[in-house]
Amino acid sequence: MELPADDCPLAAPSQVTVYTRVLHRACQMTGGVERLAARLRVPAATLYRWLDGEAEPPTPVFLKAVDIVMPAWSGEDELFAQALRTSRPKKKPLT
Repeated sequence: MELPADDCPLAAPSQVTVYTRVLHRACQMTGGVERLAARLRVPAATLYRWLDGEAEPPTPVFLKAVDIVMPAWSGEDELFAQALRTSRPKKKPLT
């Protein structure tokens, strides 16, 4: 996949977290800070602080960014998950 030109800052190596990585990728995928800020419904200045690792986003906002980064769950994924569930050994009841 080719990413569009963007203005998504990278956090300094000492500030990199799962939050900064996910937000950076979501920023790239949406086409920049302004677009991601609009999609997450947060001020761009706040998003810059999160991207720089100065603060962590609230969980609901972070999960919206995860939804942008992660591919949608497909029917094939559901079949695979069902196959995994049925192949697990049955749990013994506690006595």
